[in-house]
Amino acid sequence: MILTETQIDQLLHQEAITEEWPWSTNDEQVIDRNVKDIVAEICRRARLKDRTEYGHYGSGYASYVDCWLYRPDDDFRISPGNHYHGLVILFSRLSPFYVLGQGDKSWDRNGGTFYLPDYEFVDVIEQPVLKDLVPLVTTILTERGLTRLHKADLDTILPAGVQVPTILAQRVLRHFDALFYWED
Repeated sequence: MILTETQIDQLLHQEAITEEWPWSTNDEQVIDRNVKDIVAEICRRARLKDRTEYGHYGSGYASYVDCWLYRPDDDFRISPGNHYHGLVILFSRLSPFYVLGQGDKSWDRNGGTFYLPDYEFVDVIEQPVLKDLVPLVTTILTERGLTRLHKADLDTILPAGVQVPTILAQRVLRHFDALFYWED
């Protein structure tokens, strides 16, 4: 079990569960600036581009920053045009935790398609080019004081009666859903 009942309650009230900076500030701008700095370092060191969502997908509240990393080349391309595989990092806005997964995106002048992360996507990284990025990305994140959580860390079912304001949950609410939720 990664979270205590008190921490679950804090998370669901959008309160940090650590005394570590920048999360302890409970200041979204400070936390997002820290994430932007980390993403810039990853992009520089791994020669990647990012499409990171800091704006809560345009509505509601996301307890995380959704960072999608890719290279606009044939190793990442799924099909002609702007359709790519990407490595996803979900940065918790309320703790020094993050998870990794894989997500696909496509876009053109008329719009696009994208993944929405959920518990089932954690640790699922199938593309070899994305798997190759994991050691460097994990090293950078560890150097920056973040802790990677794996699916097994997040599989504990939340106590009965706990309500998570999320549209990302599957059938059962788990610790993942308390840390990484999106209320639209």
